Amino acid sequence: MNRTALFISFVYLALMATAWGQSGLFVTTTDFQTGSIAFIPPGSEEAEVNLLNVHGDAVARFYDGKIYVINRLGQDNILVLDPENLRAPLLQFSVGNGSNPHDIAFVGSNKAYISRYDTAALLIVDPRDGSSLGEIDLSAFADGDGLPEMAQMALVGERLYVTCLLLDRDNNWIPAARGLLVVIDTTTDQVIDMDPLAAGVQAWPLAAGNPIDLAAIGDLLVIAQTASFGDREGGIEIIDLAAGSSRGLVVSETDLGGDLTALALVSSNRAYAVISDDSFANRLLAVDLENGVVVPLEGNSTGFIPSIEIDGNRLIVADQGSFAAPESAGLLIYDTATNALLAGPIATGLPPSNIAVMSDMITAVLEEEQQTLPVQATLDTAYPNPFNAVTRIPFAVVDPQQRVELAVYDLLGRRVRILHEGHLQAGRYAAVWDGRDGAGRAVGNGAYFVELRLGVQRTARKVMLLK
Repeated sequence: MNRTALFISFVYLALMATAWGQSGLFVTTTDFQTGSIAFIPPGSEEAEVNLLNVHGDAVARFYDGKIYVINRLGQDNILVLDPENLRAPLLQFSVGNGSNPHDIAFVGSNKAYISRYDTAALLIVDPRDGSSLGEIDLSAFADGDGLPEMAQMALVGERLYVTCLLLDRDNNWIPAARGLLVVIDTTTDQVIDMDPLAAGVQAWPLAAGNPIDLAAIGDLLVIAQTASFGDREGGIEIIDLAAGSSRGLVVSETDLGGDLTALALVSSNRAYAVISDDSFANRLLAVDLENGVVVPLEGNSTGFIPSIEIDGNRLIVADQGSFAAPESAGLLIYDTATNALLAGPIATGLPPSNIAVMSDMITAVLEEEQQTLPVQATLDTAYPNPFNAVTRIPFAVVDPQQRVELAVYDLLGRRVRILHEGHLQAGRYAAVWDGRDGAGRAVGNGAYFVELRLGVQRTARKVMLLK
């Protein structure tokens, strides 16, 4: 039987979500000399601007109800903000003078990793107070200048994936080699050897150089790689963690028509990309990762687009405007179903730089199997079961008019995680659960129940998590 799989990402908004599924948007803004922040409430198309001065080169992350502003080269600190009062920081802590932090990845409320572009040591901190919990030496993965240029990170299960750009600082910052993914066991803080047959501890070599963006969905890592600007040797690579192999560059920069500068993932086969073309105009593209089809989006200024993010069924674009029309700077909002421009440019004071969607982005992957339609609604046995990383939960829907809710509960009947909520067409599906709750925290070992609700009908199956 021929089967194809369509993976659809359902993002459940844990905090500040409205009935329409929109989240608040936190935006760092900059004129490349000074920086500030702006906030767009859920459901609004107007920003509150100039709320707090930050570094002119800052990025932001949202986790567990707080905003973490990463003040990069020259300030080298993390600013922690409460969304209820963005003008008054809760905490500010240093990550080392001259370290140039680039990203922060949270294992839980008391442990996070910080990539530092200008050092060879990954920092571990307690984000509650900024205290250091140690460092992980990545100097073995550096190029000739002694620095691996660690940047973006993604957490999948108990493994942290860290991109290393390996740029030649003495030769116009071109890639000295293909990029690397360093893999770290977050339970031991040890680097995992990705090639035991080779001498030493090996990272995962990427298909091209200069990995500038990284996203995880289920068992897949999707990496945007620029290589050198103008050479068209980069593209979008997909790594299948379950298979332990790379699919290579599934979409090349030649396919995209320019240098790849940003990526946002809608699902495992749909993405949005920003490219810089031969005239240095920035283009916004919808990309089919299965067949390489690229569709341009209309409505952006063609000026610099430093950041794009997905918020449910919305694509959020930070458009800094063109030289000819600087007033065109602002946030653009597109419908991910139609690629239509819904709103914008929304003024953010200074031009927008980086976007943080103010919800815990808990992604459940739903696999739709294209085969004979079921004649009966079912919830089948999860596999593998017991599991220690992810488990797939097959189920079938026959009535598209019935509301579907698939959720995980503990033995006390407390809801741990919603895997899907809403209507589905008749068909066979498989949800993926990664052993995390609705706030992204790893849950403990033991038995859990997966319950499928179809209208008033309820069916439950037991799953066992063993780490």
